[in-house]
Amino acid sequence: MESFTCSYCAIRRPTLQGLRSHIVQSKPCRAKQYLEYSALSDSDSDESDGDASSVAEGSIDGMAETGADDVGGELDGYGEVPSYTDSDEDMAVDPPRPPSPAPVPDDSSPPSQKRPRPTVEEIEDEDARWVQDFPAEMEAGKRRGTCDTFFERLRAQQMDANTPPWHPFQSEGEWDLAQWLMTSGLSQKKTDEYLKLNVVRTGINPSFKNGRRFLQYVDSLPQGPQWRCRPFEVVGDELDADGNQRKEMVEMWHRDPVEVVRELLGNPSFQDQGYAPIRIFKEFEEGRGDGEDCFSNREYSEMWTADWWWEIQRTHVHAQELLPIGATLSPIIISSDKTQLTHFSGDKQAWPVYISVGNLRKATRRTTSSRATILLGYIPVTKLEIFSKENRSREGHQLFHDCVKAMLEPLKEAGEKGVLMDCADGFVRHIFPILSAYIADYPEQTLVACCRENSCPKCLVTPHGRGDTVRSPPREPTETLRVLKEQAKHERPIEYVEQNLRPINPFWEAFPHCDIFSCMTPDALHELHNGVFGDHIIKWANKATRGGSKEIDARFRALPPHPTLRHFKKGISLTTQWTGKEHKNMEKTYLGILAKATDPAVQRAVRGILDFIHYAHFEVHSDDSLARLDAAWAAFHSNKQIFVSSKIRKHFRINKLHKLKHYVDAIRSRGTADGFNTENTERLHIDLAKAGYNASNRVAYTRQMAVWLARQEAVHRFGTYLQWAMPGYIAQTNTVEEEEAHENETNAAAPLPPVNVEEPDLSDEADDSATSDTGHRIAKKPPFPDLTATSIETDFRAPDFLYHLDRFLQSKSIDPTTPIEASTFPVYKRFSIMLPKIPAITSHDRKDVVRAVRGEVMKMTEKGVRQATAGQFDTVLVRTAKPDGDQRPTDGLSVARVRVIFCLPAKHGIYPDPLAYVDWYKPLNAPVPDIGMHEVSLSSRNHRQKSSIIPITAIFRSCHLIPVFGRAANPTWTSDRVLDQCNIFVATTSSATIATRSMANIPELRSSTVRTTSATRQLDHGYWGYRQLESFCRSATRATRTTGHAEILIANANVDAVFKLSRDTMVVFM
Repeated sequence: MESFTCSYCAIRRPTLQGLRSHIVQSKPCRAKQYLEYSALSDSDSDESDGDASSVAEGSIDGMAETGADDVGGELDGYGEVPSYTDSDEDMAVDPPRPPSPAPVPDDSSPPSQKRPRPTVEEIEDEDARWVQDFPAEMEAGKRRGTCDTFFERLRAQQMDANTPPWHPFQSEGEWDLAQWLMTSGLSQKKTDEYLKLNVVRTGINPSFKNGRRFLQYVDSLPQGPQWRCRPFEVVGDELDADGNQRKEMVEMWHRDPVEVVRELLGNPSFQDQGYAPIRIFKEFEEGRGDGEDCFSNREYSEMWTADWWWEIQRTHVHAQELLPIGATLSPIIISSDKTQLTHFSGDKQAWPVYISVGNLRKATRRTTSSRATILLGYIPVTKLEIFSKENRSREGHQLFHDCVKAMLEPLKEAGEKGVLMDCADGFVRHIFPILSAYIADYPEQTLVACCRENSCPKCLVTPHGRGDTVRSPPREPTETLRVLKEQAKHERPIEYVEQNLRPINPFWEAFPHCDIFSCMTPDALHELHNGVFGDHIIKWANKATRGGSKEIDARFRALPPHPTLRHFKKGISLTTQWTGKEHKNMEKTYLGILAKATDPAVQRAVRGILDFIHYAHFEVHSDDSLARLDAAWAAFHSNKQIFVSSKIRKHFRINKLHKLKHYVDAIRSRGTADGFNTENTERLHIDLAKAGYNASNRVAYTRQMAVWLARQEAVHRFGTYLQWAMPGYIAQTNTVEEEEAHENETNAAAPLPPVNVEEPDLSDEADDSATSDTGHRIAKKPPFPDLTATSIETDFRAPDFLYHLDRFLQSKSIDPTTPIEASTFPVYKRFSIMLPKIPAITSHDRKDVVRAVRGEVMKMTEKGVRQATAGQFDTVLVRTAKPDGDQRPTDGLSVARVRVIFCLPAKHGIYPDPLAYVDWYKPLNAPVPDIGMHEVSLSSRNHRQKSSIIPITAIFRSCHLIPVFGRAANPTWTSDRVLDQCNIFVATTSSATIATRSMANIPELRSSTVRTTSATRQLDHGYWGYRQLESFCRSATRATRTTGHAEILIANANVDAVFKLSRDTMVVFM
């Protein structure tokens, strides 16, 4: 295995980042590194100056400045990277990437002993972060001994009994059949019919001959926490025929929450768990004048990186810790939501309650197939007709609290005394399960908080103050309980009215260390997408638009298509019920739709809300990004009066709009909002509730749903066990995520093929190298292997194809047979770019597709008439120059439209990468005021479109252009032709995207355009942000004073940029 050796102390580390971290943490090595840098700068200063100047001179100018004829040659110096071939599918090409230097803090001051010593965590991305561990004397997450995991115990039992891993099934194939039968959705009747088929009995011949025997096999598998039924007798205030109070018996099916927590923490599939709180900082300055280390720009992501866990683990009450020394906190996350089980008829409902723990990573909890969120129980749903109408609602609220109280009762003692549990890493810990988060929509949040629906479940804002920006004091559990108890005794405290409470005996009264009001987490689905944006902003802005909803519909219909965007062919006004998915798609283009059609204040208000939504979705936040989130909220409130002056609104006393005020505090306290979205709860309903109901006979269905789910979990648990016990085995899954992922697959998922199609053979080394995580991918076999140049120029609207190809070949000094009109070329429909992972945006791999597909005329085929289709020629961002870190993040990027994707046949010359014929737009200028987007228009020379041929590796990613409609949309503009009909467009990229590395998620945020603000200065592909760079240079300046050298040279690759931050300090990135 490759390793890296420190040149100062000979210590070895498995990764380069690990070696950098070692040098940062080791004072002797760090000091030696400073001396080495000083020597380098002293002896090579002239050479480094020359390199710096050569960068400026050799940079590639923008297309509009240099002209189309020169771009092909200039791109070759920056945009090309070697391409490789995968013998199975295609070949992958890595895009150009500037290096990411590791920061080297100054060692001029001794470390402070007043706080825990931070260490540099070795992480995948190359931005340095400093981790502050919890005080060691508190022994958070202490190991109490070792243990065997569930998988190890089960395998040991099988080995003692001399049975194979798939026992009780006869073979692995029989287990696969059983797993499919259990997860396919077949009813018991259909399963029995299938097993009785003659072809199954004589062919497969499973050991279970009928459905009943099959279920006995499934029930013999290891089971999870057992289901139990608890009856509740409800006594109403209505009288029956005999004059007695009417009664109703309801059943609550549930499981022991402590045992569910034991199941989650001990599941060997969830290895990467957090057992102690930490603090992560993005900036660090060591040993200032007061001897203290300075940490800044705190980072928030998982629950253990936020404030609540740290405070609960450490806070002292009466000189004693809330939790004993050596305790391990397990944050309990509860979510509940009433859901409809029947689709078209009937009123069958279920009220599932789910549970998970904050020790698991957010991404794991969000994945339905991982079963990291478990169904804890069903709250009984009843109409309570035994009560009078005026009391029915109140008694329903109390029944909810009584049921949840009974369901969560075991957590009280466990939270106070703790429970020894086996953990997934093979150690025993003293676990304290503490209720930390409650995920619910707004009405259910107010139900849990015992306040009325015109109140805030988190603070004491008055109903008339919900539209103000003034912050109100938070609700306090002890005070709320006092007021509720006094009200129950008919003492009528004035606070009961002031706090807008309901007469409820709350379930959370005796839960240890629980502030139920701070447990209310952000709900992006109902509060942002379907709430503030879908229910309010769209309606207000549409009314404020000249032409109203009719104008908005015309603009949506005329938008050009993009692979990641939904096209609203009929507009948006005629549909009365939207889902969160549709609202997310509207958000990406809505601001561009409003351009020049509304008052500028309306655009600024909408921009504030949209920016808030984008920032709220960050999976990793910092103090800087939270400040921008807060600024976006303030921007809306600064401009909202336009809706009042336009007589669209009279007030802003809206619950969900007020709730945005609490997002920053909630993220700092519990972690980022993506870990608590009710969208995950909605998805769980499908797999864990509705599928179980469909498998029942609809009579006494709750019990049947519980039995069905227990069997599903047993099959899933055994499948994950076999993956552990049998390396290489992959368990079958059948989940919502896989279906959605399958729908989103494209045909451009293969690694890059050999470009010279007549010489396809490459070495095995090249095949092995085609495994990079990012790069450009294209189909191995072109859909059009031999299109003539004439066909390309006509069908793909590339009239100067031969001319620009000749210019390109000359710029590369390729002198083969000159292409003519009859020459043929392999042409592709699309290629894809694997986007680099940006922690703040997503932890998943993302693929960006770029299309260049010619139109097709109507044809008569054997299957009937094939309708005519319009051509698809996507717009993209092209790297035409190296980014200038002292300017805007969009510098060096130009917009182009891809007309043809092709390869150069060997007879016309050898070129390693696929090529693209593109039409150029003018350079990106300063953003348009109010909307913050760039206006672009097609670039021409002598009244002819500027075009050129470039390698596809110079294409940074796709982008989406929105036509500038002016005061009214042109009625002749259509979606498939608007890029040819319109002259001016806006390119729309969220500022939140620019604030992250490499602008890699442009379409997923606000379409895919380029938008900058003065607050967003993070640089591309690992360049340091200004604050990080300034922090380093302050250290460098101190070193300068010590060593007498005015230059600090950081080496590792080619020179990319020079930053002059002060008179005596120059940092040269190499």
